[in-house]
Amino acid sequence: MEHFMNAARSITRVERGMVVDLDLQVLATINLDQATLGSPQFVHLATETLRKALEGDAPLITNNIIGDIQEPPTTNTNFSDLRVIVALPLKGYGALYLDQHIRYGIIPREVIDRLMCLVNRIFPDGEKHHTESELIELYEEACLEQPGI
Repeated sequence: MEHFMNAARSITRVERGMVVDLDLQVLATINLDQATLGSPQFVHLATETLRKALEGDAPLITNNIIGDIQEPPTTNTNFSDLRVIVALPLKGYGALYLDQHIRYGIIPREVIDRLMCLVNRIFPDGEKHHTESELIELYEEACLEQPGI
């Protein structure tokens, strides 16, 4: 799963990433320091986002201010700290968390759909057999005709 996280980061160019197992235990991270990983606000946000992606078995796109449109925005986060967040379920293995500051842009839906298509192709057989560069190559070929399927 770490190879998949690294490939997804290369593809999306996000700032930070994390993979967790099915019990939401952190397996590997990119650019997430211990202070962030220990922050109750980050832990709650990441856990809820990853849990929803796993339960829905679908990608989840959100931000760190409005997680649920039924609830008020998080008030201790100002818009200068707005981050775009994407969580992808990794078919029976865990989930991937990616985020970046909004000033660096969003991750296009087509990219997310193609990443999910790649997940659907490789995780049923186990991702462990693919290197990061092989995963990027597979992504480049993945689901060009029917993204997300």
